[in-house]
Amino acid sequence: MKASSRSKAPFPFEALARFADNLYRARERADLDQKEAARRAALVRSQLDRIEGGEYIPALDVLIRLAGAYSTSVGDLVSGLTWRSGRVERSGPAGYIVTGKEHSARPGDKPTAET
Repeated sequence: MKASSRSKAPFPFEALARFADNLYRARERADLDQKEAARRAALVRSQLDRIEGGEYIPALDVLIRLAGAYSTSVGDLVSGLTWRSGRVERSGPAGYIVTGKEHSARPGDKPTAET
């Protein structure tokens, strides 16, 4: 699955699902509904819904605003996502590495396999 983004590199579904799950969990920990979270991050609720649903990858400024709205760090929002750089003697191709807690299923989620 590709998400809307300025990046030309495909963003794999597992990584996007992990990010969306991190974002959703951070909002839940902050005890905010989407409307209030969006207001605090200077977004419209539908935009936050698209980000949490894995349909849109936010720009850095939006990521920073979301972290601030949830009283957490950008690092927490991208926890478990790592980039493995290109081929270096048998290391394999470049790509995203998704690690850590299992992606929790929410309504509408597709099954994922962690790398």
